[in-house]
Amino acid sequence: MGLFSFKKKNQKSNAEIFLNNITDMFGEPYIIRTVKHENNSLPISVMFWRDIPEEGILTSVTYGLSEANHPDWKYSKPEIILSLETDDESWGIGTAIFASDFQGEKSFTYGSIFTTDTPISNESEMTGFFVFAPSFLEQADATIHLPDYKVHLSGMYPIYKEEVDVYNEIGLEKFWKHPNFDLYNVNRKRVIINK
Repeated sequence: MGLFSFKKKNQKSNAEIFLNNITDMFGEPYIIRTVKHENNSLPISVMFWRDIPEEGILTSVTYGLSEANHPDWKYSKPEIILSLETDDESWGIGTAIFASDFQGEKSFTYGSIFTTDTPISNESEMTGFFVFAPSFLEQADATIHLPDYKVHLSGMYPIYKEEVDVYNEIGLEKFWKHPNFDLYNVNRKRVIINK
């Protein structure tokens, strides 16, 4: 099925409309990869752009998560946007893997945490992500209107394994505002609680 699945002749699919909107925002992606988990979930495509929103930042956006349904998705459905100082596509692939593994099962609402036992990338010890607003898009720009529903881009941000307990204790707002938290740095200092 992949990113380009057609409904009817001469009628654009949701995927094509989504891609057109994203391309209008960021330009043509330099590559599109597809992730499909063994659990018979829908395939997740992940598109990559270099130097968006600024030089040295790799940005990825998923498509496919929003093709599933979840009871909490009443007004819009999520897709994932990730922006980091890196050249390693593993980060974007990681967001697509979580989207594939948990589509229809988890809501991907702000504050959600997704972790694994191993690092997402060889360049960092971070093992997961938390979900929050996109780092550089206003809410209106992060919403894409499809014929049947709206899609909102939700940001994912990498997190160290030992930070999960800290995050759960202090909450999203204090974690986000902590001096060690750096949105784009894959080797940032760990967020700790000073006691």
